[in-house]
Amino acid sequence: MNKKQNTKFFTARVMADTNLYIVELGSNEFTYGKEVIVKTEFGNDLAYITSFPFDTAEEVKGHLSGPMLRYANDSDKEAAKVSGQKSITVKKEITKLAQELNLEMNITHILCPLEGKTIAVYYTAKGRVDFRELLKQLRSLRKEKIIMRQIGTKERFDSFAMDARTPINLYRSKQ
Repeated sequence: MNKKQNTKFFTARVMADTNLYIVELGSNEFTYGKEVIVKTEFGNDLAYITSFPFDTAEEVKGHLSGPMLRYANDSDKEAAKVSGQKSITVKKEITKLAQELNLEMNITHILCPLEGKTIAVYYTAKGRVDFRELLKQLRSLRKEKIIMRQIGTKERFDSFAMDARTPINLYRSKQ
């Protein structure tokens, strides 16, 4: 049998990320409800499985992550907690700087992948924002690579939306 015919995929979400990642299961045994480590555009991060396995990546709209790296272990989960706290701190820093610079933007969320080398700043604004001075000040305060991403209201809503493949019992357990 061809390897492509045996390949299974599932969807996963990184907390507060606007992207839905399509992850190749590979030779891993599928265990629903587990956290996994996946490759995102900013680095490896902890994600939550949001679907049961399916046959082709084309079945779902999302970003192809590649193969699942592994199931998350306790140290990954602890690192994710640290990244989450860092995101909160960085959001407060950036929001304060943006206000001081009179930038008309709303910092919606911050992503800090597990490696700690990148900070992705998501914001909404009515028009273009010249954030060069903000970046200059941030670079003097932080050593990480900083990526600014303007998103629309729909993308922000999508970061909270449930995937159509999410079983109803998981949805109810999070309420």
